[in-house]
Amino acid sequence: MKARISAMICLLCALGFADLTRAEDPYSQRVADPYALSPDGIPNMSSGTLEPYMSFFAGVGIPFTRDATFTDGTTPTIVKDVDYQSKFSLGGNLGVWFPTRNKLWGFDLGMELAAFLWYPDVRCCQDNYNRDPATGAGTSTEISGLYIGPNFLIRYPIAISEAYPNGRWFPYVGVGVGMHQMSMRPGGAHGVSTYFAVDDNRTNPVTAQRNTTVGFQGVGGIKAHLFKYVAGFIEVKYLRAHHDQLLTDRFGASPVQQFVSGDFLVVNPYSSTIDTIFVHAGLSIHFDWKP
Repeated sequence: MKARISAMICLLCALGFADLTRAEDPYSQRVADPYALSPDGIPNMSSGTLEPYMSFFAGVGIPFTRDATFTDGTTPTIVKDVDYQSKFSLGGNLGVWFPTRNKLWGFDLGMELAAFLWYPDVRCCQDNYNRDPATGAGTSTEISGLYIGPNFLIRYPIAISEAYPNGRWFPYVGVGVGMHQMSMRPGGAHGVSTYFAVDDNRTNPVTAQRNTTVGFQGVGGIKAHLFKYVAGFIEVKYLRAHHDQLLTDRFGASPVQQFVSGDFLVVNPYSSTIDTIFVHAGLSIHFDWKP
């Protein structure tokens, strides 16, 4: 009798231990927190596991004031501290992370293709840039900026679990190089908004008056998973490029009638370094892909 009781107690203990083990397994449906850490420690993901993602963001571009050097023989040749405006910016990314923490001291590598727009206009009227100080004639200079290029990234996952996303949040940094394009046109007497009622199609930058060069970018941010496959992030970018064919109507010589008759715009080419800080926030969708 005592032997039977002892055997039953041992069997119950074994069953209870097995059930407790299943409850601690992050893959078990009984786990309340799908991001719970396994008692076995930090997992090592296989080299074949990839984490593709796509993201959308919006924010503000904050250009630095920089000198303009005019190349058409008009004087003065250099205009100091052109006041590019801070305005909204929007764009998106397509990327992939390669989780390799067991090989890189806890870090993951990644790469993405980034693209975003912003509008660093120069308001009327800055002397000798878009206003003639002798006559007082001036225009605004409407500008759109576009950057497209790859970024190479590194991140450090925090709050790691065996269950995806293998890190509830992480800081990241990266560098990139890509295409930097500026499209420009003069506005009206005091900006194109005066002429919305005439033809609002003429109020946008003219893409034929564009200059494209190489842009260099640095990026850093923090991303946190809101849900299993959805994350929110905020990031700061620094973008620098040198252009040798930017345009402005520096003496307000473009006729106001251009918006009615289609008269040719008067533009003066100049070179300048454009460097801008961007603050972006957005959402990204991640995938757990094992090819």
